[in-house]
Amino acid sequence: MSDDARLITQWNRLTRVHRRIEARMERHLHRQLGLGVSEFYALRTLSEGVASGTGLLYLSDLANGTGLSQSATSRLVTRLQERGLITTRTASNDHRSIEIELTAVAHDVLRLGSPLLSQAVEEVVRQLHVEETDKDLLRYLRGGGERGCGRPCSTGTERSLAWPYAEPPRGTRGQ
Repeated sequence: MSDDARLITQWNRLTRVHRRIEARMERHLHRQLGLGVSEFYALRTLSEGVASGTGLLYLSDLANGTGLSQSATSRLVTRLQERGLITTRTASNDHRSIEIELTAVAHDVLRLGSPLLSQAVEEVVRQLHVEETDKDLLRYLRGGGERGCGRPCSTGTERSLAWPYAEPPRGTRGQ
């Protein structure tokens, strides 16, 4: 097999695994939190931006961080705002820009959702191991550690993460 053919074969394997992991993430996030992957990634992007010391983020920063177009990001921001996960306001230094900030509810969603993402990856990696998938890819997905995952992997007996409130925030269930 030529180097080009090998590269394309590896790329195809990687994209198939990526699609499987994202589909599993989507199911977990939707079932537990009523959110899609794009919405959760947006919250993570905002959280990482705030954690890096930049404070509030602009709409353009969110578009760049999620890989979405400006119009798709605007629709995403509207959904997140309607669900009470973010607040927005016109930037004080540039009235054409929108500043975005996470709410306390969004921080709870991130706390509950992050383990769901790890669980989805671990489930797919376990399936790949059974299917005799490329060993280098498995090692990469597991973090290159001796045990895999770079830490003790889940056993599959984790309890379900339930929403900690009497009712989920507006719009986070049954969408």
